[in-house]
Amino acid sequence: MRRAPAVTTIASSARSIAVFGFILLGFGQAGPGPAVASEPAGGFVGLQVQGVNSATMAALGLDAVKGVLVRDVAAGGPADLAGIRRGDLLLKLAGQEIDSTEQLLQVVNKTTSDQIVPVSVFRAGKTVELRVKLGPWPQARKVDRDATGILPEAGLTMVALTPKMRDRFSVRWSSVGVLVTLVDESKVAGIGIKRGEIIHQINQEDIWLPDQVIARYKQAKTAKRPSLLLLIEGAEGFRYMTLPVR
Repeated sequence: MRRAPAVTTIASSARSIAVFGFILLGFGQAGPGPAVASEPAGGFVGLQVQGVNSATMAALGLDAVKGVLVRDVAAGGPADLAGIRRGDLLLKLAGQEIDSTEQLLQVVNKTTSDQIVPVSVFRAGKTVELRVKLGPWPQARKVDRDATGILPEAGLTMVALTPKMRDRFSVRWSSVGVLVTLVDESKVAGIGIKRGEIIHQINQEDIWLPDQVIARYKQAKTAKRPSLLLLIEGAEGFRYMTLPVR
């Protein structure tokens, strides 16, 4: 039986842990302290990649087993801006040939924020040369400890998207926001928020911590606004909805 290729999240940090076959960079162990960690070492790339095997290469018409497949790209991240696409076979990065996800991690961990690195990818039968300008880590990608918040008026219990929560609720790697873990149906009847959905934005501003949701709600209440505009991700994709401010 062939061994399934490994899946790896590339963000560049010396801190990494393996969780259920995924290697998630930049997320430390849960414990006391703030939910958002200090700035991780290295630059942010914004890729999720997957290892390859002989069957993968044969399907692409290639002989040697080398490179890694780009499984997902963070929208608006360095890799996205450089033109790296889902499905690209990443062959070289920063002058180093890539033979495995583990080797790629080692190369990426040596990069720095604002560094420009050359990248070679195999795409649709030909090699494409690109240059990626690495960036600083987004705040939402530095959440590494459990953070819970309750908004009684809206009947919502929320948590930050840590690796543990992502796995437990099968959250997409590219999703960033606050996860709804409990819903008081008596409070949200007719509103439509469900357990397991993700709040991405409030009034057109990105959020990633439960405290931010609570703060926006209190601000709206003080300003006597009747509702908040939420961008929600659920099983059927994204949708906008209004949350009454009581």
